[in-house]
Amino acid sequence: MRSYDVVIVGGGIAGAFLGRHLKLAKPDLSILVLEASPSISDWKVGESTVEVAAHYMLKRLNLGTYLYQHHLPKNGLRFFFDSEEKDLRLDELSEIGPDHFPFYPSFQLERAKLERDLVEMNRGIGIDVEIGAKATAVTIDPASRHSVTYETKTTTSNETEAKAEMKTVTCRWICDASGRRHFLARALGRAIHKETRLNTAAAWGRYENVPGLDAFVSDDPEWKKRVKYSSRHLSTNHFMYDGYWIWFIPLAGDLMSVGLVYDKDRFDAKGLDHPKKQADFESFVKSHRACRELLEAGKGGAKLVDFQSFAHLPYFADEYFSAKDRWVLTGEAGAFTDPFYSPGSDFIATANEFAVSLILSDMKADTNGDAELEARAAAFNAFYKFKYEATIRLYSKLYSVFGSFEVFKLKFLLDFNNYYNTVFWPFLADAITDVRWLGEELRLADRVLKAQDAMATELLRFADSLRARGEYFAMNRGRFHNGLAGVAELEKRLASDFDNSFRRDEVQRVYGHVLAALFENILREPGLGSRKRVLAELNLTSLFAFKEVSRESLEKLFVRIGVRLASELKKEFPDAGIDKVVISRFDGEPSAPSVHGADGARLTQIEPRVRELWDARGTSLVHLEV
Repeated sequence: MRSYDVVIVGGGIAGAFLGRHLKLAKPDLSILVLEASPSISDWKVGESTVEVAAHYMLKRLNLGTYLYQHHLPKNGLRFFFDSEEKDLRLDELSEIGPDHFPFYPSFQLERAKLERDLVEMNRGIGIDVEIGAKATAVTIDPASRHSVTYETKTTTSNETEAKAEMKTVTCRWICDASGRRHFLARALGRAIHKETRLNTAAAWGRYENVPGLDAFVSDDPEWKKRVKYSSRHLSTNHFMYDGYWIWFIPLAGDLMSVGLVYDKDRFDAKGLDHPKKQADFESFVKSHRACRELLEAGKGGAKLVDFQSFAHLPYFADEYFSAKDRWVLTGEAGAFTDPFYSPGSDFIATANEFAVSLILSDMKADTNGDAELEARAAAFNAFYKFKYEATIRLYSKLYSVFGSFEVFKLKFLLDFNNYYNTVFWPFLADAITDVRWLGEELRLADRVLKAQDAMATELLRFADSLRARGEYFAMNRGRFHNGLAGVAELEKRLASDFDNSFRRDEVQRVYGHVLAALFENILREPGLGSRKRVLAELNLTSLFAFKEVSRESLEKLFVRIGVRLASELKKEFPDAGIDKVVISRFDGEPSAPSVHGADGARLTQIEPRVRELWDARGTSLVHLEV
């Protein structure tokens, strides 16, 4: 009976990446990868990567040259917004996206090719990879070695019958990368929980003969100029609607991945049928003018070469890493949230970092034994659960805001800044497996999740207020916002020393700037979100202090700013008898400050100065250009 240090069930990118990571980190490890499919030929969803996954592939897996030679570089995330009638041309849609390639790379992957190539690359560094080997049983023995039984099939000489053969191997660690098959969880009787806070489904396919967004001919000379003639085609392109979004993702060669993700509850509320079948999917996508024209742009039109769907997307497990029983779950064998910001491969990278840390720690002779390893696994489990919770909150209840440029601009600013700050920078700095750092982050977890919930409520309030005014789609035509603006300053710091104080200040700042914009827009206070005094006063903590964006909360904000202004003016005019500054709002007029003495009389001679201070403009991330 063969024996290995590690057996990995599943040869997709999660399992292939994990095997490669382990072998490159410790070349003397013996590793077996079991892939159930007899061949790796089907196209797979999940082509788009973002910065964490890209960094993992480049740094840990040494795949840089391969990726640039055989796959496509990605030009960031891009979002398009349509009219209520879904009848705008591509160049008429409002747009959020980069005007140049992001500083940190990411890629569009042709998954089947990558996974086929990884078989040979991994075999080349000494990993045993068996194709057509379906794991059927596992026995966990914490005191000794686990055993894994798997089935292989060989075809007889006349090629009419397949002969099954059962094999068993032993190992110290078993890693489940079997995807939605959930091999290990099911074998161990562990639950995989269907997520109920986000009720999404997806349908998708790959098309040939789609020229892409760069081939679109616009009558507007500014349309290509505004992105500095960079490639929209290479972006992960999202066409945004109330309750759903449609993706266009280019793959190497003449392939375009096109998919639809929709909130089933939102579809039901609007009386829309669920486009689960191929014909319904194609009909639905083509009911949007911009998408239809992209699919029909090539001579003879696009040709659909495959189609798949999932009836429900998000789920999670109770445990992902066990030091005591020496097993791990990675990729979709453990959890999945939503494909909107392409987080799937980020979850793989994080789970694999944790798995490698555990396995290599277990193999070291100088560790402090089981207690240290179990503490490490506990930290990894807690953080991975927090990562899932933080990610699910990016989407839960929020599909209804996706169709408004005005609302989503604020959401993306907050999400993208926080991704670079709280997700990417720690990964870039190798802090992700530092148990001490994880503990510090987890102490803030409840606060972070509550802040996300509070901001989601305000974004929904903003969207509802626009609907009530008939303005939900008002900015969906002809506008452009550079999606990189919100991380322009943060990006400069990522290559420097890991600075937790700066990171937390930045989180406070971005929450404050978005909150200021919500006060301005929901309560119709023109220019409020760009006032220097407002920006200085608002932060993440303000979400909890004010409870909600309301007229009462705005009055409290004005009182706080008035107190600060009065303090400054007293220093500047010590003999003026200043008692307080009152910021008042009159219907139809911008808010304005007044200065009062101890007897309540207005000190009009000082009011030009207080208005100057009040009118000072700050640099809001919401309006920042790069």
